[in-house]
Amino acid sequence: MERGSRGGSAIAVMMLTCTAHPPAGSNPVIVFLMQPGWSFALFPTLKGAVILVLIALVFHKLTRQTRWPNYW
Repeated sequence: MERGSRGGSAIAVMMLTCTAHPPAGSNPVIVFLMQPGWSFALFPTLKGAVILVLIALVFHKLTRQTRWPNYW
């Protein structure tokens, strides 16, 4: 199976099962079309993941009384 057909197949299955998530389906397509270097994994991807975790930590601290995550 070619690279592009995997993403298309995943999107088709998500559409058939009514579990379509457009950003999750379009991200691999964009990456395969642009063919970015490793810097793409570090800056927008890692930076976005770190920002999401920090927002989750702040939100949890402001709205919950329990500790999260438990293992830190």
